[in-house]
Amino acid sequence: MRILLLTRSYPAPGDLYQYPFVHRRVLAYRALGHDVAVFRFDPDRPAGAHLFDGVVCETGGLEEVRAALARGRPDVVAVHGLSEAIWPACTLVDPAIPVCAWLHGSEIPGFLREKVVLIEDPIRRAHQERLLEGRIAFWHEVLSRWPDNLHIAFVSADSRELMRSDLGALVQDARTTVLHNPIDTDLFPYRAKQPADRFAVLSIRPYDSRSYANDLAVEAILALRARPWFGQMRFTLIGDGPLFAETLAPLAGIAEITIRRGFLTQEAIAAEHGGHGLFLVPTRLDTQGVSRDEAMASGLVPVTNAVHAVPEFVDAECAGLAGPDDAEGLAAGIAEMVESPALFLARSAVAAARVRAQSGHERIIPRELAWMAECAAS
Repeated sequence: MRILLLTRSYPAPGDLYQYPFVHRRVLAYRALGHDVAVFRFDPDRPAGAHLFDGVVCETGGLEEVRAALARGRPDVVAVHGLSEAIWPACTLVDPAIPVCAWLHGSEIPGFLREKVVLIEDPIRRAHQERLLEGRIAFWHEVLSRWPDNLHIAFVSADSRELMRSDLGALVQDARTTVLHNPIDTDLFPYRAKQPADRFAVLSIRPYDSRSYANDLAVEAILALRARPWFGQMRFTLIGDGPLFAETLAPLAGIAEITIRRGFLTQEAIAAEHGGHGLFLVPTRLDTQGVSRDEAMASGLVPVTNAVHAVPEFVDAECAGLAGPDDAEGLAAGIAEMVESPALFLARSAVAAARVRAQSGHERIIPRELAWMAECAAS
């Protein structure tokens, strides 16, 4: 197929944490022989292009989109991050060409609502509340007159139900599907962990929203300091964002903790996986599911919160699970594996196997391509 991938975000040199999971799709589609062009729709940026990992990503507004459509003559337009911001570009697509759109997070009103609740600054919160109102109105308008060529994929069953909480029967099963984000198990290969790996805990997170619950990770680590084996632990916390310094300040000076500011390439993330056994990935809003599953693919055992879609992807057989906002539960999840190496090793093997069975790229990529081909043929 000729695929025009239209996205609101894409990785760039020096800006690695922009939809890396979309980039993995592009590489996978191309590896299977499909012709994929990437377009980042952003009318506020100067029109142009950048190269990332061998992929040219064009950037521009409506005129550039129109030119890309005419030049590429796609069989299908794959959209990532569909909202009112990118919709004007979608309206340029010939009605005979399917628009296959993935919803990943805040495009879903219920997801955005829960993010808004966590914003402490009243001015910023008021702005986001207006955005939420606009997003609900947008979806009502689009889905009430659902264009024949629009097809929507949700990355979890929970996210589709969250969409229904605002839009009800407008969210039609016949026009939507659930396709989990594919995990590149070649990039994140499973290497059997050793008992000593349970003492090495990794966290790689953005620090730009309380939805990532990084404060819970800090509380959990501090709670573990009373354990007699804490001196054997090694915590590596990597990330960046406006909340980075203040969130991690309570951990300053603790010998067992290494803090590194910045984001990593996916190859560097895979290398970090190799030196750790536990992946501390708390969440208030089912955030960073792809990072969690990539770590699982490498054999790390995630320690997370059982909120929203998280139980669709992990259970007590392959993870340490805490309740919502439960830092003590996160600490207990780490402690039980430190104190039971057999439990750690068993969960590690199950985690790697579950990702491959449920979300491995060899399973999901063909399903995505088949879905797009089916939409193009209908």
